[in-house]
Amino acid sequence: MEEAKGSPSGSLSTVVLDVDDLTAVIADVGLDAFMDQLIEELGREIGAFDPARVEHQIRSGFNYDTPEHGLVEWMPTMVAGDVVSVKTVGYHPSNPEQRRLPSVLATTALYDTTTGSLTAICEATLLTALRTGAASAVVTNVSTGPGPLVLGVVGCGAQAVTQIHALSRVRTIDRLIVTDTNPNVARSLADRLPEGLPTPQVVDSSEFNKTVGWMDVICTCTSVPIGDGAVVDLSRARPGLHINAVGADFPGKTELPIDYLRAATVIPDVLDQCLIEGESQRLDRSELGPSMVDVLSGAAVPLVGAQTVFDSTGWSYEDLLAARLFRTHAVRLGLGTTVDLQRSPVDPYDPYESLRGTTAALRSTENSALARGFG
Repeated sequence: MEEAKGSPSGSLSTVVLDVDDLTAVIADVGLDAFMDQLIEELGREIGAFDPARVEHQIRSGFNYDTPEHGLVEWMPTMVAGDVVSVKTVGYHPSNPEQRRLPSVLATTALYDTTTGSLTAICEATLLTALRTGAASAVVTNVSTGPGPLVLGVVGCGAQAVTQIHALSRVRTIDRLIVTDTNPNVARSLADRLPEGLPTPQVVDSSEFNKTVGWMDVICTCTSVPIGDGAVVDLSRARPGLHINAVGADFPGKTELPIDYLRAATVIPDVLDQCLIEGESQRLDRSELGPSMVDVLSGAAVPLVGAQTVFDSTGWSYEDLLAARLFRTHAVRLGLGTTVDLQRSPVDPYDPYESLRGTTAALRSTENSALARGFG
């Protein structure tokens, strides 16, 4: 990360990178190539994760039911001596149908650890979907054998698109079977997928459950309400099935049968966070398998052939890595809007310096004089 530089006027520049900038980056790099780079970045950096260098906290925020069910949370990570990243994310499952907005809206802020200055604000709604797909791809890559796979997807919204795309970059998808409680969303999935991917076979939930035994990988990415229970029947699952459980991102919200979780090897992305709001919230810590870091670093026993569940609640370190990749390309292409959000005085001891000579400052002086009886 580049350190923010103060200008002669005492300003500290912040670069705003919006969705148009991200679109321009992907147009330049190519969608497949950008996803490949993100998968490589996550696999390499998480596999080499060093807690002495990277400090992260589980996300925290506000969960509420008024005016509707939703949340706003913040997800911090620090690379020592370099950067602090804070992603702020809102999740409101009624957004798509009621407001024509994504259910997840997010931004990532980057801070310099030398000065504390805000160096960049990045679009993170699309970036979150991309990194979540990439995270599933890196774990799937080490949890399944080589060769083409049959992929099942439960929930055909925005996240399904990046899950399918990312998995297609590490495995050939031989057959794609999908289901959604909203038939219109399921039918439209084919139009939202990148070119070159197999046409989704859209089935209802009962038919999906009958075909589970054919599937090598399942991705669950639903907006199932709190307490509604499992979104898929896994009683027919084959021994080597791998599941990317993406939708459990709220206390009380889960997607998989508890008996299946207890029988499988559950891979948490962030252990303490998963115990609060992932599939793991219904398990004891002792029932969990190796972490995402252990799996990607090679510290865990090989899992190919076992029934595995990646409990993907979303890791703030993934967000930092995604924002860094985005910013690197944006700098290369000269993108972004530079603003002086944090103007500092030439004299760092004078907080009123920027007011002197302004209309507001003159009015304040006049009012002060009147109050003292000198007007």
